[in-house]
Amino acid sequence: MYGELVSWQRCAGCGAEAELPGDETAGVAVPCPDCPGSMTEEFSWDSVAA
Repeated sequence: MYGELVSWQRCAGCGAEAELPGDETAGVAVPCPDCPGSMTEEFSWDSVAA
């Protein structure tokens, strides 16, 4: 088994939501796919996969 950090991101400009890999997006400004804004982390969690 291994753990994977998952980050739920939301755009303040248009409200778009995305579930992204938390390890890859931590401390990075993720561009919104729907508008010129940036995504911000709403919350994160660890998912465990077998």
